[in-house]
Amino acid sequence: MGSMRHRGGETVTLHPLIDGAEDAHGNPIEEWGPDVERKKCAIEPRVHEVDTELGRSAVIYGFNVYDTFDSPVAEKDEMTVRGVRCKVDGEIARWLNPFTGQPKGSVITLKRVDG
Repeated sequence: MGSMRHRGGETVTLHPLIDGAEDAHGNPIEEWGPDVERKKCAIEPRVHEVDTELGRSAVIYGFNVYDTFDSPVAEKDEMTVRGVRCKVDGEIARWLNPFTGQPKGSVITLKRVDG
């Protein structure tokens, strides 16, 4: 499948959610499977500007991670990027090369877990 890698990319850590995990009383819980390293991913900070006393300042509230088309990341998973734990924010965007139809990559939109 799509093997787009970024030679100067970074390693991020995927924390997959175990679907269907329950506590002793049958209530659903968030339980995380073994961590998976995703190497050579491109990282783009997601920022918004905040008004301060001295003007405007950019605040990073998440990241866009560019990975392979067949990346194992799912919509309910979390990832650690540059030491910051984030949750997947929406659908994973996967794309094909418009000229060849070959799988090329995916964009994973992340939002900080800690605010």
